[in-house]
Amino acid sequence: MSEARGRRRLALLTLGIAAGVLAAGVVLATGGDERAGTPPAQPSATPQPSISVPSLSAASRRLRSARSQVTRARTAGSWPGTAGLSGVNGYPLLTGAAVREFCTARERACTVAQTYTDRTSYASMTSGTGWTFAEFADFDGVLVVSQGLVPDGGEDLLAGCAAGRYDDRWRAFGSLMVAEGRGDSIVRLGWEMNEPTMAWRGRDTADYLACYRHAADAIRATDPDVLLDWTINAHTTPSGLCGGVSTGCYPGDDYVDIVGIDNYDHYPWSPTKADFARTAAAPEGLDWLYAFARRHGKLFSVGEWGVVPTGDAGRENPDFVRWMYDWFAAHAPYLAYEAYFQRCDGTEAQSSLLRPDDPDCLPNTGSSETYRSLYRQP
Repeated sequence: MSEARGRRRLALLTLGIAAGVLAAGVVLATGGDERAGTPPAQPSATPQPSISVPSLSAASRRLRSARSQVTRARTAGSWPGTAGLSGVNGYPLLTGAAVREFCTARERACTVAQTYTDRTSYASMTSGTGWTFAEFADFDGVLVVSQGLVPDGGEDLLAGCAAGRYDDRWRAFGSLMVAEGRGDSIVRLGWEMNEPTMAWRGRDTADYLACYRHAADAIRATDPDVLLDWTINAHTTPSGLCGGVSTGCYPGDDYVDIVGIDNYDHYPWSPTKADFARTAAAPEGLDWLYAFARRHGKLFSVGEWGVVPTGDAGRENPDFVRWMYDWFAAHAPYLAYEAYFQRCDGTEAQSSLLRPDDPDCLPNTGSSETYRSLYRQP
């Protein structure tokens, strides 16, 4: 396995998603003042040289511009239509090619791709994450980058971040985005802070808020075009995080451009449409957070969503796919983007669609057929 290929897999394997789906295991190692997760077979996390950004046509620049794309007019009752941003994360690699493979299978091009940085150290997740952008250099769509606030295993660094100790790292990240031609992108900064496995989780709400604000200000200082997406984990917030409610960790309107949620069919799953509606309306649900976003004048996003046949449902749920699609259509005017979440390595998530020949994946045949029928280009 090449170093670049290993790093792309590492980023996917070490990302954290909703509680009960998965929590990547790490071995803690302390180096200087940065604690980092170091899984076996981890490639070197030294900063990579910046790619040479090709000259882009006006059409490519427009398609890649988050600011221009999220503000396009969208009509309620239709999704994604001609102006909605719909896509997926890369799987099994965090690459533009993997995104295009999924979108070819669904029979509609993706207009957004969701990806992650390597969170083994502050250097690797900021100035050393040029590979993240290199892998999507040929993707003519909006890039969404999920970026932690501290490295994996670095819970004890959050207070330093809150004090501004890593502002130079965040300025370097903003500069890197601009240098790689992706300054006008979306960053899910410190996402799922209400999820117990996240290193930057809101155990100390004041530290989380101060760290987020320092990072936001520093990134914007060198990348003024960036859009910051504040995203929660759906359904529940433990009493020890964010004061027991996700919005207790809301950094404030000046630091957020988009309010988002990661919403999976699990804990609780939705066996009926009434269950889906009840979960959406409950605290930490789709409708509940959407209403919060609108009260604050923010666009809304669903940066991760999917079926979870290995969760409490114990099976796939094609109806969940349809209900999510209908929700997107109903809320299209203020829906900045949505991205399905692909993962099927191991036994915990198995959310992937449209991969019938992948031996690592459960087929999720019904959900795949429903998804394609809804999303294919008319």
